[in-house]
Amino acid sequence: MSDDSFRVALTDGLRHERVVEHRQPLDAIGATLDVVPAPTNDHEAVERLSGYQGVIYSHGHYRLHTFDELPDLLGVIAPTVGVDHVDIEAATAAGVVVGNIPTFATEQTADTALYLILGAVRRIPQILNEWEAGHRNIAEWERRIDHIGDMRASTLALIGLGRIGRAVAVRAQAFGTRCIAYAPTVSPWEAQGLGVELVGLHEAFEQGDIVSVHLPYTPRTHHFVDADLLARMKSTAALINVSRGPIVDEAALVSALESGAIAAAGVDVFEAEPPTPDTALINLPNVIWTPHIGGSTSVSVHRVGQGSAEQMAWIAQGYWPRDTVNPEVEPRKPLRRRGYPERS
Repeated sequence: MSDDSFRVALTDGLRHERVVEHRQPLDAIGATLDVVPAPTNDHEAVERLSGYQGVIYSHGHYRLHTFDELPDLLGVIAPTVGVDHVDIEAATAAGVVVGNIPTFATEQTADTALYLILGAVRRIPQILNEWEAGHRNIAEWERRIDHIGDMRASTLALIGLGRIGRAVAVRAQAFGTRCIAYAPTVSPWEAQGLGVELVGLHEAFEQGDIVSVHLPYTPRTHHFVDADLLARMKSTAALINVSRGPIVDEAALVSALESGAIAAAGVDVFEAEPPTPDTALINLPNVIWTPHIGGSTSVSVHRVGQGSAEQMAWIAQGYWPRDTVNPEVEPRKPLRRRGYPERS
């Protein structure tokens, strides 16, 4: 299959306009790029994506898995960090390569985490509630808020120590915060170089004044943070989640916050998105929240478009995408690694 016949479907939805804006790498090799409506079921997926060799698949409520019924498909690029909207096992079994854009918003998401950490630790929602209730002098609201925290000499427990977790650690350490982490895929010497101490899962939840979740969402991490782990936290501690909503059992978190088992939470992600005015978590007085803004800056959203078009162009030219989610796949069309040219 020649490059000039390579057809790419871009599903409409989250930031698909940025891919269109940065489509130059695909145009340069003669590939076509068609915007198609995002499928909502299996029938629509097959109907709308048939005949395409590449799909740039925006995040949505439908999880793409009909790869056996899309025989022309060679590769999927998820213009996101998380790839829970693509069935990776099904893609791998069918020989479809899946790539993502894992670095587009590392720093931006870490910034969001620090905003939520600071707000939760300093009990900002509670203080504002007291102000709105008429307790506006410092002496009035200060005596009504228990355990106003301080970053200095506190312990931040990171659950996961990937790119974003590491960026959060750097920021927290600048505030004089001790950092520990549960990260079974990270070597002790690697963590030591980051100034982070590795601990067990239970230790992380028991020792943390702040527990910040930085895990990928997979079937194995669904409700990873459950009632049992929340019960191990200090009553003065705060839970932070900027990863994916379903990693935390939201009902258990609401219960822990309402009962005073933990003091506060800061969340950017929810089990059901977008959150609505009826979402229980956002109506609690000890929760600071944002509506999944972690990767939303002008710089980062343009990176999504650039990276998605570029990586799909790599696949079209017969290369593995730079960031391959399923490197163990046997691709339908042989791919080669991109490298430096040999000197003659």
